[in-house]
Amino acid sequence: MTGKGVTDLRWHLLDLVRICRERLQLRDRDIAVLRGLLSLLPQDPQPDQRMVFASNRVLIARCDGIDERTLRRRLNHLRSVGLVSKRPSPNGKRYQVRNSEADVQLSYGISLAPLFDLHPHLEALAETCHQEAAEVKALRAVIRDRLFHSAGDLAQPLLETARLALRRKLGPDELRTIAATLPDPDDSAPDHMPPDMTQPDTASERSGEMTASNGQNDRHIQRSGKETFDSDSAQKAQDISVDECLEMAASVKDYAPHQPRSWPDLIRLSETLAPAIGLTHPLLGIAKKQFGLQGCALVVLGLVEAFGRIRSPGAYLNAVLRKADVQVPDPVRMFHSLVRSAPRARCIPG
Repeated sequence: MTGKGVTDLRWHLLDLVRICRERLQLRDRDIAVLRGLLSLLPQDPQPDQRMVFASNRVLIARCDGIDERTLRRRLNHLRSVGLVSKRPSPNGKRYQVRNSEADVQLSYGISLAPLFDLHPHLEALAETCHQEAAEVKALRAVIRDRLFHSAGDLAQPLLETARLALRRKLGPDELRTIAATLPDPDDSAPDHMPPDMTQPDTASERSGEMTASNGQNDRHIQRSGKETFDSDSAQKAQDISVDECLEMAASVKDYAPHQPRSWPDLIRLSETLAPAIGLTHPLLGIAKKQFGLQGCALVVLGLVEAFGRIRSPGAYLNAVLRKADVQVPDPVRMFHSLVRSAPRARCIPG
């Protein structure tokens, strides 16, 4: 970023200060006061024209009507960071003293000469800030992508650290360190699908039957490769699509970094959200054995949608799994029950 072709140096300097505001430790009011001071200077002021003599009343009007105490604090802060300087008069007024030949002898006011002197430094600092902002944006995208693909495989402390990094203002060094601790999805299988979704059914392979296509997995819940729940429940769990699931559990989409398009997407999302509502990995392991990967995802997403109505999702799911020893529940029916709206006063016991 350079000053070439700048029509008014005052506003170009103000733009540079805005870009570097965090590095300069400036607030919105600091920028407003600096803009008001610059507005009182002539266009492209010469070195002897860079002092403001206006009263506080005039400055307040030029600085968006801020109160006088705030004006004083912000002027002192601008002076402390080296953007302005002040030379107070004996009576506290701002004015110039001239001799009989109209030559300036003394000037009492607020000088913006330090800001103009910092022009080359601000140009370089603004360029650095632009590069840093681009790097931060790229690193945040990398962390978000790796969380999306690998959240189910991460230890809880690392998962929480990575999530918090996306909510906070961190520098590139901190973000780079966090990104380096997350597994790179390019080093794993291209489709990143769970093992049960990618391995063909052993019985079907022996009999020579063709397995279902990936498209069928995207459209409807199918049985996983392992026969982990009875065939009646599996048959009942085949008539809900990804779009229908997201339509009924609308709030779930707010937690997804990307719009889920397939069942593998929903499974990954459910594994990411499960710890947030108190579902432990051992409990999820049992649920996957009872319901299969997709059925378990449905139950978890249903619990997320019903989080405000269920005191303890973990206790609720544990109770359901204990009853499964007698009869395995239908995960689709459970999902419908969980996402169905209910009065806030009625709370499903945990």
